[in-house]
Amino acid sequence: MSLIWSYACSVGIASMDDQHAALMDALNEVLAAVAHGADQPTLTAYMTRLITLAEQHFASEERLLERFGFPGLDEHRIEHRAMLERLYEWHGKRPGAGYLTTWLENLRSWFHNHTEGVDREYGPWLRAHGVH
Repeated sequence: MSLIWSYACSVGIASMDDQHAALMDALNEVLAAVAHGADQPTLTAYMTRLITLAEQHFASEERLLERFGFPGLDEHRIEHRAMLERLYEWHGKRPGAGYLTTWLENLRSWFHNHTEGVDREYGPWLRAHGVH
């Protein structure tokens, strides 16, 4: 159920790849905590870390895309906001009734699809503008 870094995850921009790897690690911590039945304070701490990293990454990515005039920025922002809303919704909730595992699997899938799909679209744009 965990995420594993691969070439397919790379957008070709070092700072974004590093941030994506940190997000992947944070998400894997949440997934592992749930799988091992961690208590609520532990889950909340891991989730807080994930949310903080996501907020920082999304802001950093959006600033970079705005700076270089990436044409898909508005759609990118919409996806980021939707994901943050989902993270906020779950934060602090107690795991139970099977919903959490399903929700985390959806989050894992979103991360995978976002980094290997939408995020990879901006890599060539930024590299063409001298960003590496």
